[in-house]
Amino acid sequence: MEELELREYWNVIRKRWKIVLAIPILAVIVSGILSFFVLTPQYQSTTTLLVNQKSDNTQSGMEYQTVMANQALVKTYSDIIKSATMERAVIADLDLGYTPQQLDKMIDVSAPDQSQVIQVTVTNPDPKLATLIANALANVFQRKAESIMDVKNVQIVDPAVTSANPTPVKPNKKLNLAIALVLGFMVSIGLAFLLEYLDTRLKTEEEVTRYLQLPVIGSIADYEGE
Repeated sequence: MEELELREYWNVIRKRWKIVLAIPILAVIVSGILSFFVLTPQYQSTTTLLVNQKSDNTQSGMEYQTVMANQALVKTYSDIIKSATMERAVIADLDLGYTPQQLDKMIDVSAPDQSQVIQVTVTNPDPKLATLIANALANVFQRKAESIMDVKNVQIVDPAVTSANPTPVKPNKKLNLAIALVLGFMVSIGLAFLLEYLDTRLKTEEEVTRYLQLPVIGSIADYEGE
């Protein structure tokens, strides 16, 4: 029974093979045009900060408490880095033509769990500009951290750099093509079965026997005369 059902499914796909192949090919072509010619490549640059409040107490217990307090404040520091005050300062330092809202969309701040490290990642169509913004943001936070949060030790561990041959992080062309191909096959196969379901005509002797439960007494063959 299962073998018969699988055979029926294959017959539907084979009967609608033009649709099953055409839609994935069209999806890949559209995805390729968008990925290679329409979407603007975006580049990322990342700088790493270490936030650590200085402590004059040499007792190990107090040092541990200080470390835990620093870890708890990392989330606050991350929010401050993306604040409008910091973004306006970066715009002024680099003389950017962005508003704070536009710059905010380019910035991503992350902090690993149980860590005092903050990573600032900037995404921009210009890889060199992304590096400049990331480093400027780190420098601005380093300058203003003491006056805003009384943080006396902000170190730039890894400044952002631009590689000799920068690779865009998006669009991911290969991934887009693969997704388009898979989705195209899913849509085309679904459409093939939908068309088969909506087509109520009986075209073969097997279909007459199966659906009408009637024996086939005879058939009229197609004949094309000269």
